[in-house]
Amino acid sequence: MAEDAVRPVVVEHSVGAEAGLLAHPGVYVVAAPGRRHGRVDAADVMDALDGAGADALVLSRPPWCDPDVAPIPALSVVLGREVLWLPPDLPAAAWAAALVASWARTTPAHDLARRAQVAVGLAAMSPANLPARAWGPGGTRVPAMASESLARWCDCAWPPCGWCDAGGLARAPCPACGHRGAQA
Repeated sequence: MAEDAVRPVVVEHSVGAEAGLLAHPGVYVVAAPGRRHGRVDAADVMDALDGAGADALVLSRPPWCDPDVAPIPALSVVLGREVLWLPPDLPAAAWAAALVASWARTTPAHDLARRAQVAVGLAAMSPANLPARAWGPGGTRVPAMASESLARWCDCAWPPCGWCDAGGLARAPCPACGHRGAQA
């Protein structure tokens, strides 16, 4: 895949730092919230979104788990960017973001979105049905599969959401709309 075909990914600073993505090519990290205001600055969000471009995939934890980063998904939606909700748990969110960022360099945009939808659901659920391994400083339990094997598995495991145009992992919340019903 050509370098210019890589789908950019936008993440919040805490997820990017936890995932080791602060200097990763194709990943645009929104600056950490300022000390004075405690909230992500809208100008920093706009800089990241403008840098990433219109086809960026925005990965964000829900605003209720960290209200300081609420401007990221809000401005992303207003500007028409595709937003996927990461799990609220920072280590699980970081694992999903790291996985999506690694796939973004070699996966066509449409396939990346579908794989990301399954990976986000998988990060939010217990990997009880797959072999597990520890990941990151806190030892978060994640599937013990090579990235490319997991990508192929995600391609097979994706069902559409019954409420929106996205999809994800069956019995996991839809990462686009949050619907928790059984997916078709």
